Amino acid sequence: MISTLVFSLLLVASDAAPRVVDAPAQEAPKSKPKKICRTTGLTGSRIAKKQCKTQEQWDQAESASELSVKGKAGTTMPPQMDTGI
Repeated sequence: MISTLVFSLLLVASDAAPRVVDAPAQEAPKSKPKKICRTTGLTGSRIAKKQCKTQEQWDQAESASELSVKGKAGTTMPPQMDTGI
């Protein structure tokens, strides 16, 4: 009987004690990438269009347009076909 009473008191005391939990370090709020706005002219229109993108997005768009222009200009080699002559 006494052992049950002591055990229950220890159990209650352990729940009442404040628990120390390792809190994760506060992470700094992630800043959004800086947007760069450029005015682009549309073909066939006098009205310019403003586009805002991050530097990474501008770089991707530029490389995609370069590949498109090179493909249209014929500077990239098409696959060689065997004519069987």
